[in-house]
Amino acid sequence: MSENQKRNKPSDSLLNRLSAYQYTKWLSMNLVNEEKSSIKKYVFFISHSTKDTGLYVQDLCEIFETLRVQNFFADRDAPLGSFLPDQVKNAIDNSELFLVIFTQNSRTSPWVNQEIGYALGKGVPVIPLRKGNIRIKGLIETARYVELKQNPMETVQEVFSKLSAMSLSSSAQAIIITVVASLKLNEKFGKKYEAKK
Repeated sequence: MSENQKRNKPSDSLLNRLSAYQYTKWLSMNLVNEEKSSIKKYVFFISHSTKDTGLYVQDLCEIFETLRVQNFFADRDAPLGSFLPDQVKNAIDNSELFLVIFTQNSRTSPWVNQEIGYALGKGVPVIPLRKGNIRIKGLIETARYVELKQNPMETVQEVFSKLSAMSLSSSAQAIIITVVASLKLNEKFGKKYEAKK
């Protein structure tokens, strides 16, 4: 957030009274003052072992796309014939956050470990999504993680609820606030209509 945006930001007490729509509108109005070069193309870069693609990654990508949250998934987004390391670096550079699907397979993957190191070197926050009791090692050993749930939608809900407390660019904050509000509405009305059955 730029200095100008910080000065114009509503007070915390006012923020608590604003609806997600009102806050999103405030953020989008203030994006005019933010340099276009600082706006990232993706909210998430998704790092994973190709052995886990069918297990979790495709479901998470599908949910993010349904929520209109841009994410980079190399298996889907890297053009055929392109030099993959350059595509991966470019995507990490243009991502707000780095999600790593941390499983036994990814723990031993040289690609995943290189991607984590690159993201950390570029200052992109790394959020592990851990499967089971896999011990997270290395540079992200002390990172707060989200446990991968059997239901991928539950994982997404937990990721977004934790992201809303992070300090991110105003464009990412606007997306996250909108998604959190949408997830809460879906949950509220889903329970309401289930109870009527």
